[in-house]
Amino acid sequence: MTRRSGVRNRWSGRQACLVALGVAALVPVAGPGARAQADDAFRCELKESRGVPPADAATAADLVCKELRRASGGSGAYGVVLGTLGRIVVVTATREEPAGSVTVQVDGLEEVPTAAPRIADALVRGLGFATTQRVDNLLEGETRPARAKKGSVKFSLGVADVESVGHGARAAGVALGLMYASPRFALPAEMRFAWDDAPYGEKGLSLFSLSVGGRGYLSKRDVSPFFGGGLGILRLEAHEGGYGDSGPTSTFFDGDRFGVAPYVEAGVEMLRLHRGRVALVVRADLPTASLRSEEIPAWEYWDPYEGRLYSQTGHPAQSRYVVPITIGVSVAF
Repeated sequence: MTRRSGVRNRWSGRQACLVALGVAALVPVAGPGARAQADDAFRCELKESRGVPPADAATAADLVCKELRRASGGSGAYGVVLGTLGRIVVVTATREEPAGSVTVQVDGLEEVPTAAPRIADALVRGLGFATTQRVDNLLEGETRPARAKKGSVKFSLGVADVESVGHGARAAGVALGLMYASPRFALPAEMRFAWDDAPYGEKGLSLFSLSVGGRGYLSKRDVSPFFGGGLGILRLEAHEGGYGDSGPTSTFFDGDRFGVAPYVEAGVEMLRLHRGRVALVVRADLPTASLRSEEIPAWEYWDPYEGRLYSQTGHPAQSRYVVPITIGVSVAF
């Protein structure tokens, strides 16, 4: 019995040894097979490189492929294409199934490590590249200030003749302002005064206004017509005749108004290619209500000391819609 047990034990040890050797022999065989299956599940390669040195292109493609493997979970077929435009590198990542692509411009290959995770997330998840922005992964092109057309701020000074449609008086005036000017438009802000020196009893007019608006030029040439309009605050006063005038020809009127008034204008601007500009302008201010002259009742007074009768002719209430028309020239510099 003892001898048989010893033989049996030696045989069991020999079997265990053989099993261990078989497992050890199978392990290296199974390893490459598993890796082959993983490689078949994910494929990513550099498809094309234009203008990028081969070594740099291979490194950049490898960075993008590693991020694609991470984002996709190691599945799918992808390709990377690199191209240059000056110092800008155009990176395009494509996916075969389902078909898709993401193209990004980076300022040099040094930005590829920053762009690669965002390219992978955008392509695998079907997102827009801009939606992958975070505070720590912005590219140079996304933080560069946008270019804008340059304009200039100019001071303006002008003189004008003011006519009054609906009243018939005229006045002389001056204008002061600031203007932001660009090749196609201008934004003027202006303050104007106008007054007359008509003798007492004749038609008279005065105004004060503050306004802001816009002008559109019809060309970019040295001489260009323009049209414009805007909104202002206008104080307008018109008068005619004397307070004590009497008789059938009496036309006494005295009215004033302060309020909002839009305006329209047209003109020609010259010397636009120079620092100083000259403009000829015709402008019409459009009050939102008429001027009103209040009623003045008639009265009589007997002076017993002088033995005479004093009287005052009455004047009825009147209203006139007065539109001041400004014809002027201004210089902006």
